[in-house]
Amino acid sequence: MRTLLLAIVSLISSIGFAQECLNVDYKIRGYFYAGTAQQDTISPGGFGGSSNTPKPLLQKLRSRSTADALQIVVTDEATSFAKNYKGMKVYVVNTTGSTIGLDAQDSRLELKRQVFHKGQWKDIEYLPSSWCGNSYHQVFIKSNQYWEFNAPCLEGKMAATFRFELSVNNEQIIYSNEFEGSFNKSQLKKEQGHTANNIMDPYNN
Repeated sequence: MRTLLLAIVSLISSIGFAQECLNVDYKIRGYFYAGTAQQDTISPGGFGGSSNTPKPLLQKLRSRSTADALQIVVTDEATSFAKNYKGMKVYVVNTTGSTIGLDAQDSRLELKRQVFHKGQWKDIEYLPSSWCGNSYHQVFIKSNQYWEFNAPCLEGKMAATFRFELSVNNEQIIYSNEFEGSFNKSQLKKEQGHTANNIMDPYNN
C-alpha cells in the first residue's frame, strides 16, 4: 500500500510540474524532428534520422483540415514538452493526392513559431544551420498522412497572437492557424545558442 501511495504522489507531482509553461528570454532552437515515409535517393546521406514517421490520417484531424492541402494544424490538446513543461499538439497534415518532400536538416523540419508584434509577424524560434553538407536532405509525407509534434506553451510578460511557419522548400511556405499566448520581448532577438560537443555535431548555433 505504501509503495502504491508513493507512486500516486509521484505521478501527481510530475503532472503538476508539467503544467508550467516555458518562460525564457531567447529564441528557441528548432525542435520539430520528422521521420520519412520514403527514402531520399538524391541526398548524399549521413544525416541524422528520426523515428517520428508519418501516420495514417485520423478522422479527428481530417475534420479539422481542409481538402487537397499540406497544412499545419495547432490544437489545444493537453500534452507535455521536454517532460517538464506544458505543451500543445502541432500536426503537419497532407490531404493532397500526392507524396510531398520537405526540406530538412538532420530530420529537423524548417518549422518555427512566429508572433504578431507591432503589426508584423516576427520569429521567436530559429533554425540552426549545419556546416556539414550531409545534414541537408528531404523527408517525405504521403497522401492522407500526418506528423505529430509537441510544442511548448510559452509564458511571458506580453500577451500576443502566434502562428507556426513551415518552409516546405525554396518555393513554398505555409502557415498554421493562429492561437493566443504570451512571450517576452527578448525572444525577438537573442538566440538560445548551442555549443557543439564533437565533430559529429555540425551546429554552432
